[in-house]
Amino acid sequence: MPMGSHGDVLPLLGLGRALQQHPGWHAKALISPVFAQAATAAGLEYRPLGTVEDYNRAQNDPGLHSFRGGARAVSRVMEHLIRLCYRELLDELDSSPEPTVLIGTTLAFPLRLAQELRGIPTVMAHLSPAVFRSNLKPPVLSPMGPLPSWLPPWALRAMWWLADKVMLDPLLGGPLNRLRAELGLKPVPRIMDRWMHEVDLSLALFPDWFFSPPTDWPSGLKQTGFPLWDIDSSQHLDPELEEWLNQGEAPVVITGGTAFAGRRKFYEECLAACAQLGRRALVVTRHRSNMPEGAFAVEYAPFSQLLPRSSAIIHHGGIGTVAQALAGGTPQLILPQAHDQFDNAYLVETLGAGRWCRRSSRLTRDLGQLLQMQCRRYPVSSGLAEAARAVTSLASLPPNSGCG
Repeated sequence: MPMGSHGDVLPLLGLGRALQQHPGWHAKALISPVFAQAATAAGLEYRPLGTVEDYNRAQNDPGLHSFRGGARAVSRVMEHLIRLCYRELLDELDSSPEPTVLIGTTLAFPLRLAQELRGIPTVMAHLSPAVFRSNLKPPVLSPMGPLPSWLPPWALRAMWWLADKVMLDPLLGGPLNRLRAELGLKPVPRIMDRWMHEVDLSLALFPDWFFSPPTDWPSGLKQTGFPLWDIDSSQHLDPELEEWLNQGEAPVVITGGTAFAGRRKFYEECLAACAQLGRRALVVTRHRSNMPEGAFAVEYAPFSQLLPRSSAIIHHGGIGTVAQALAGGTPQLILPQAHDQFDNAYLVETLGAGRWCRRSSRLTRDLGQLLQMQCRRYPVSSGLAEAARAVTSLASLPPNSGCG
């Protein structure tokens, strides 16, 4: 049960595909019907959760891409979907007599409930380092950049406590604890601190050269490579796109991610920067409302095929796009908006693989400097096979063995 947009869903569909390479294992995805075609391409069965309208309503929420409004927007989605997802999950479990392992992404709270009530082995797959708390290497969670290195551990603990008390527990914990009350369960305080990690296996789906876990992360964590899978990495580019690529120099790719509706200004500013530098630009967006007039744009292209033929990519900082750009050796200019994107931008810049554009007024300058940089290249390989092996090892473990 991946909860989120394409960047959250595709990695777990790829994991399901990898699991089915193991004899006796069968994977079924509980996903929004928006991803039905992607599930079929992965060779998976799927059960629809909610409607296409539910998904569109969530991704069109302007607060979703806002630093100040991001958590509140996620709360609105959770309030609407958490009961529905839990009911569908129980119905699926009741209709299947086979031994089951549950796998979800960070916000798949219904899986944790099923683990508590039914003792089913559960895996949480976390796609970016920012979802893990640390007093030794705290993530970057705001446009202000990293916290001062001189802050003592007690100050960081107080910061996490305050974030939970004032924002995360009321917003994200509210929908969860109301459902828990209906199920006869006690409320969970500080859900993003320990509760979400108290599972049989936590997967960190990024390599240690991207971020090496500090000693105060959850014990028993299994770290793999990036879960690289973009529906089908063997597919070819669209013939019209292939022809366009062959007509000139390698373009600058511009994308705001799949859940990035109503952000036409972002694309216009990026295109203007490319025009000022005399660079060809390619817009990749699934939302027609984002497509500026006169730009060459496509709704989708497999990044595993496109990015190695691009001079740079300007994007929002989603971890899936970060991973694909690193795999393609493509310099990245990141304009983070919310959630884990600030931390991803900081890590890419620290690695010397791109730049964090902190103000749109600097976009042209930063892009020009990026195109002159010798960005570092890293050995990137998919961690899906390794993650699948870790999941299959749960077949020999007692339920609720816990890794947190």
